[in-house]
Amino acid sequence: MPIFFAIPYILTEALAFLLVASWLGVGWALLLFLLFFFGGLLLAAVEMRRIALKLSQGRVNAGRGAGDYGLVAAGALGVAMPGFITTVIGLLLIISPTRSVVRGILARKMRRKIEDLGVRGFEAANRYRQTTSYGTFVVDHDPSQDSTTSAPGDQEIQRWSSEVTPEDFVDDRGDEGDGATGDSRPRA
Repeated sequence: MPIFFAIPYILTEALAFLLVASWLGVGWALLLFLLFFFGGLLLAAVEMRRIALKLSQGRVNAGRGAGDYGLVAAGALGVAMPGFITTVIGLLLIISPTRSVVRGILARKMRRKIEDLGVRGFEAANRYRQTTSYGTFVVDHDPSQDSTTSAPGDQEIQRWSSEVTPEDFVDDRGDEGDGATGDSRPRA
């Protein structure tokens, strides 16, 4: 355990034990600590068996069963760690009602992260795609008439597309144009 987690953990668990010991007495605090430890591990074993039974009978899907197994295992680890705070958190992960709430919260967070990962992956892949340029729709550009040159309107584009023929795509050299070597605009 890294030192920046170990020191706060030890201090909070020691403070919790001191509070319980001052409330119940040291002997009762130790007895309660042992009861939580053994009782929590026994409860975790019972819950894992119950989850396995539900999975074998097909009453729960595999994803939910795996999530429940993981949360019960994390709860058992919390119970096995020394201290009242981790034991209580572990017990909350072991019992079914609070486990389902935690599973729902974690599922929403995981879904959001997966969606974000997908969007970032799509954006990153999209940066490397080749883009296709279809040229410009500006009619014969004359630098002296920059203020009067404009893009054609929807009606003019509609007229071009309705009157297009294969001969309109032959460049000035007599070869068929591919859109990159010659003038591929429809002739009016």
